[in-house]
Amino acid sequence: MSNAEFIAPTNGNPVLIEPVDWQQRVPEGWEWQSLWEAVEVGNHIYTDEFVRKAIDAEIDPRVILDDGLFPGFNLQGDRFSAQVIFIPEMLITARAMKAGLALIRPLLAAMAEKPVGTFVMGTVLGDMHDIGQSIVTIMLENAGFNVINLGTDIHPDKFIETAEKEKADLVGFSALLSTTVYYQKVTIDEFEKAGHRDKVKILIGGAPTTQDWADECGADGWGRDAVQAVKLALEKMKEPRTAWN
Repeated sequence: MSNAEFIAPTNGNPVLIEPVDWQQRVPEGWEWQSLWEAVEVGNHIYTDEFVRKAIDAEIDPRVILDDGLFPGFNLQGDRFSAQVIFIPEMLITARAMKAGLALIRPLLAAMAEKPVGTFVMGTVLGDMHDIGQSIVTIMLENAGFNVINLGTDIHPDKFIETAEKEKADLVGFSALLSTTVYYQKVTIDEFEKAGHRDKVKILIGGAPTTQDWADECGADGWGRDAVQAVKLALEKMKEPRTAWN
């Protein structure tokens, strides 16, 4: 694969941002451009091969993640937010990102790197859609969160049980149908009844949701898309919560 060329934007279309001084963190003669391009276009096979080569070169796993994998993925994330690309393209990029993460995540764990926080998420009761939350899960993991994705059609009790077991910092409810979005409020109410509402920050998202609905149902925040959801999660981690017993 040839090295990618990145030029300055002329029409508001997001462009790749190179990590500052990345050359100082790799062996002489090393290049990341082809990996940036591989992640961007979703070439998971090349991504796997290149990351293995970086590991063999004894490049720090965090450098591989930050300098090698993130730039192409973040570019697509910015394009997704700007509606330059859509879910299919984002999922293809996510597949390449996952291929690289699968190789370096054990190395990061061996370095005893602590996650930013624990995020329990899933689609609410009665809703079987998971494409959006799959993208959010990947992006949260890329940002350093430990994500427990419960999947679809999740009963409020399951959210509560998992949050308590994992001592979650954040909980997220997705809903894609206007007929199921009400269960976001129901689940928040159940957290209140269980006495756990002050122990987690609850975020909601999904096509039928809005900031007004988040305010009405008692959520702590609303993510318009996956990129905003990650930014919101990082912000909420800075806010105080009651500790789990």
